[in-house]
Amino acid sequence: MKKLSTLALTALTLATGSSIAQDIPKGGELSVITKLTDAHVRNFNPYNDAVGLYFAQDFIYEMLWIPNIMHPDQPIPVLATSFDVADDLKSVTYELRQGVQWSDGTPFTADDVVFTVEYAKAHPDYNIRGINWYNEDTGEGSIIGVKKNNDHSVTIYIDEPNGLAYLGLGQMYPLPKHVFEKIDDPKNFRNENPVATGPFTNVEHFSPTMVKVCRNENYWQGDKPYIDCIKFPQYSSNEQAQAAASLGEVDWLGVGLTNVQAYSRKSEHNKYWYSAGGNTNLQLNTTKAPFNNLAFRQAMSIAINRQDLHDFATFGLTTPTKYPIGTGEFYASWYNEERLEPYKYLMEYNPELAMEILDEAGIVDQNGDGWRDMPNGESIDFKISVPSGWTDWVNSVMQIAENLQDIGIDASAHTPDENAWFEAVPTGDFDAYIMWTHSNVVPWGTYNDLFNPADMEPGALSFQAMHQMKIPAIMESLDAFTRTVDREEQLQHIGDVHELVAQNLPVISLFANPEWYQYNTSRFEGWSNADNPYVRPMVHGGTPERWQHVLNLHLRSDQMAQK
Repeated sequence: MKKLSTLALTALTLATGSSIAQDIPKGGELSVITKLTDAHVRNFNPYNDAVGLYFAQDFIYEMLWIPNIMHPDQPIPVLATSFDVADDLKSVTYELRQGVQWSDGTPFTADDVVFTVEYAKAHPDYNIRGINWYNEDTGEGSIIGVKKNNDHSVTIYIDEPNGLAYLGLGQMYPLPKHVFEKIDDPKNFRNENPVATGPFTNVEHFSPTMVKVCRNENYWQGDKPYIDCIKFPQYSSNEQAQAAASLGEVDWLGVGLTNVQAYSRKSEHNKYWYSAGGNTNLQLNTTKAPFNNLAFRQAMSIAINRQDLHDFATFGLTTPTKYPIGTGEFYASWYNEERLEPYKYLMEYNPELAMEILDEAGIVDQNGDGWRDMPNGESIDFKISVPSGWTDWVNSVMQIAENLQDIGIDASAHTPDENAWFEAVPTGDFDAYIMWTHSNVVPWGTYNDLFNPADMEPGALSFQAMHQMKIPAIMESLDAFTRTVDREEQLQHIGDVHELVAQNLPVISLFANPEWYQYNTSRFEGWSNADNPYVRPMVHGGTPERWQHVLNLHLRSDQMAQK
């Protein structure tokens, strides 16, 4: 059996460089923006994706186990202290933290976890994160049972072997049985006065323009939180949020702020860190020429000046992608540099080599019009699509088209409105798109989205698999990835996927989008940043690591002296 324990949390705590607890100043109210809204709604239901996702998760309700995406070898145990994956990979046992209370003083036990799992089965329209019961009629879902072993141990059973099941199951936010067993319609339950185990459970103030939640006096980490309260001010636009942040009125936010120099110049305390997020690729329609020709795809990749994409088209805010594998630095810990080095040239700007490759492949100008043609004489004329208002990506597509024109390829930018851009994808009626990738806890999720044949059905193409190149060996490696929990074996399988993508080039890797994160150091310290990147730093809902982040924040010593 595979077991992970609280040693991981110890390693993470040491990595933050925090002082001994009694030396850390306490107090203060942290101002954060987790979402833009016209008015706050009093709804602390942790599984309400419109509201609760942003305020209730992580700050009020806690997960069992947080995967630390930035440091996969340092996961974050929360309400579970360890888990065991059965040898047959068909069950996961979680050992629960003892001594935890709900904010009303009721003990947290295995009964709450079992209740949450079974509650998901009883209320399938209530989207309890990580809990998907197996449905015999549709074949969807995975959970087939749950068992209480003792007051602090639970086993969850799944229908098929899956070494990744613990990741999804561990991201459950357990519900208090003594509260929710009385709720018949959880989907529409507003949960205005939450009972939870998290660090901030006391709703001290609520209005349409401001929410303030304060410390849980029954919190299981006795010395934490160091901060008294979190405030969620209401802003309806990026411009409003940026203006407030520039003036130091917000401590933590994550808006699409591109003019970071202007923001930084307002104060020495205005900081930002735009770490690498999900990759951006060119999705090529490989069912038709010229994209069904490997030599063309290779030349196309080599012809793109990615340094200019970074410096000018995307305002210097993106992160360069090193290898032609469809994913970037977000998954850097999964790279095998030795295996990937032979393919690095495909990411390096070299128009001379690109033209040589095309010449050798017989992709030359056959009719004297100045543009290259396919070996059978078919002309090459295609469009790269991007929504008209997406400035950085429009810049990118226009530059890429110019780069291709420089080597004799008749390519141009196509800038439809956003709705038309989205609607064309499922039909397959397109040449090439600039497209994001889905980030996941492990790269398996991203690659499964990119290469699952089920998402390549004509008329129902997904945005991730719209290239339509079926590579069975990739799916075999991804399947093998799920059949083990050994990281070295998983690294080998992902390494196989990396090489297959580099060899086939179904997509052209460009750059990683930034993870938007701004913070102010005038009042609080302990921030995750480029110098101390202990967790992904974003404050957005769906970033469970923010639980660890907020627990590490504390007043600056000089601020304490002023109190």
